[in-house]
Parts: sequence; C-alpha cells; structure tokens
Amino acid sequence: MRNFPRLVSKKLSPLFSTRKLLTAITPPFLPFYHTVSNQPLPHILNYPVIDEKQFKQELDFYLKYFKPVSLEELTKSAKPGTFHLSFDDGLKECTEIIAPILLQKGIPATFFVNSGFVDNKELFHRYKASLIANKMRTQPDAEAENYLHENGIPLKALLQTPYSKREILDYAAELLEIDFQSFLETQKPYMTTVQIKELHNKGFSIGGHSHKHPEFRKISEKKQLKEIKKSMKWVEENVNPKVKAFAFPYTDDGVSGKLIKKIHDNGWCDISFGTAGVKYDEISNHFQRYPAEQPGDFELNIKAEFLYFKLRKTIGKATVKH
Repeated sequence: MRNFPRLVSKKLSPLFSTRKLLTAITPPFLPFYHTVSNQPLPHILNYPVIDEKQFKQELDFYLKYFKPVSLEELTKSAKPGTFHLSFDDGLKECTEIIAPILLQKGIPATFFVNSGFVDNKELFHRYKASLIANKMRTQPDAEAENYLHENGIPLKALLQTPYSKREILDYAAELLEIDFQSFLETQKPYMTTVQIKELHNKGFSIGGHSHKHPEFRKISEKKQLKEIKKSMKWVEENVNPKVKAFAFPYTDDGVSGKLIKKIHDNGWCDISFGTAGVKYDEISNHFQRYPAEQPGDFELNIKAEFLYFKLRKTIGKATVKH
C-alpha cells in the first residue's frame, strides 16, 4: 500500500501535459545518477546504466524545462524551476564521459565521492555482489550458492546484500575464484584523487558520500556520524570546496533530524541531501534528490514523480519530516 500512490501517479501521468507538471511551483529539481557507459559494466547490476546518447537526451530534456544552477546557487537560493545534477560513488566514467558532456552543454554538477573507494582502494559491497551475480549466471556454482544461502543471502536477494554481510561476499568470491583486488587494479572503476581535483578545477563541485557506503538505517548514530566526518574530512583536505556538501548513501531514511542538524551546526557540511524524490524538507539546508536511473520511460517517470508531488501537496504531505 505504501507504493500505491506512486503506482497511481505512473498510470495517470500520460494524461497530463509535461510542461504544466514540470513548471508548477515545486522544490528545485535534483536528479542524480551514478554513471554513464556505452559498454556493459559487470560490477553494476544494481540499477540501469544509460549510454552516452541517452544521457545527452536526458540532459536536453532538463534544459528544456529547467534552469541549471550550481551548488553554490542552490545553497544561496533554492528556487522553483531550477535543477542541479549530481553523481554518486565517484566512478571513473564521471571524468571520462560525464564531465566532458556537461562542460559542452554548460551544466554545473556535483560529484559525491566515497573516501574509502577513491584511488581504487576498495570495492563497494554492492558492486562485489554484482560481480558475483554475473559469475553465477554464466558459471553456476552449487557450493557458493549454498554458502550464500546459509548465510542469509539467497541469489534473488544477492544484489541487495547489506554492508554488514560484506565479508560473506568476500568468501563467496574466493569460492568462485573472483579476485576483487585484481579487478580494482585492472579495471580501475573509481576516480583517482588527481582526477577528482581536476574536476574541481574545471568548476564542478565535490562532496562527501560517506566513507564506505553502508546503509545508514542499519548502523548506529555514532557510526553514521563517523562515516560522515571521515568522508567530509577527506573532501576538505583534498578539495577544500566553497560549499561543503554531503549526500547520504542510499537514502536519509533512518537518519534523525537531530543528526542532520548537528552536522550543519558543527560546520561539517553546509548542505546535505536525501533521495526521497521531488519533495520539500523540513530542514532548510537539507534537500531531497530524484533517482534518475529507473526502469521504464524516462519522461513518463519524471512526469509521474511531479504528479506524485502534486497529489501529496494537496493532502499536506509534500514535506519530508525527520
């Protein structure tokens, strides 16, 4: 029942004018992505990956209906009819594919990086799960499958493996003869510190996205704070941005309003983000982003999101409470 209003919005959205929905009074539109690639990425099965052609089309769509603003402009004045793009996890395609396209089109953006993964130090546990899933699809292994199942990770839930079970993934990889370290060294899925600094020098914003990307709703507030501080310390030491920004990994669900206010009041960040879609937020310098990488038709998905916002607004539920 929780997703029923969204389903209704998706069914009804084709009946509405795109321009009327998208030019209504709403919060700033904050779509976010992870990567763009013309080739399949074996470590990313968790969400759809669009190619360069589709990405350009989506950018043109944003430019048709919204005015692009920088992170600094968003922080100073969050106006309706504006949009700010962001990209999570610090993947190498950000510098190889995404940034050149954004520069060509004159679109500012923020890249949120995980300090524990920069320079290919370690692989995100969900990306490990994707590599395992790919191997299991082509070369099924009963021993590895049984081991995962016995430890609470059935194959159907493999891509949703939580951070707390990352060591189980490591052992399953050994059984399947998958070498994560070799993958990091040969494929280099993440940006380096030098590349991130280059993005910053080209005018892009750099923010923190936690240290090792755990599900915040599943860890204590003490650990949440540790992840935030470690991430933001790396950003400040390596980039020293004008605006200190933090995007909660996955979602801000399970994060208290008290903690969000604390990281602002203590100066660890100036602006922060959740992923609840097009909504207002009760905390003035905390914003909600829209996950753009979704199955289905891109334009219909966005129309449905704005219609969903409109429906919630009519019943007084368009603001996220913490």
